[in-house]
Amino acid sequence: MRSVDDTPVDAPDLPDGVLDLLREQASLYAKLESMAGRQRSLVTEDDVGPLLGLLADRQRLSAQLTKLSTRLAPVRREWETCRRCLSPAQQAEADRLLSDAGGRLRRIIESDEQDARVLSGRKQAVTTALQATHSTNQALRAYRAPTGRSDRLDCVDEGA
Repeated sequence: MRSVDDTPVDAPDLPDGVLDLLREQASLYAKLESMAGRQRSLVTEDDVGPLLGLLADRQRLSAQLTKLSTRLAPVRREWETCRRCLSPAQQAEADRLLSDAGGRLRRIIESDEQDARVLSGRKQAVTTALQATHSTNQALRAYRAPTGRSDRLDCVDEGA
């Protein structure tokens, strides 16, 4: 394919290659959105073990999206040229796929931000509880009766 100024564009075979990449992107975002929903449940339930496994799966899926993004880079750079090579029906499908991906990405980000707020709140609650426990322990140590000799100056040690 050639760009408007007739320089070669390193892009997938048009038009099917572009649509295939956009379909793959839509599919990956759909999976990621589904995982974000599952993550929400695990965060709400405070189910740490499965949450860690899910986060690892999300990380692998994000790596796939990064690789796909690299493959889509030439298409993004020359989107107007690529789009003109598509039939009206293909243009409509491409527009729908891009819109769908953008919407899913926004929802994923919103969900992740909500989860981060919930986890941050929990972290603060644990920090507060630990500080209270530490203060209580210090108070107990201060009031604990000393064992052995008294180091108080107002006491007479009769054994000396």
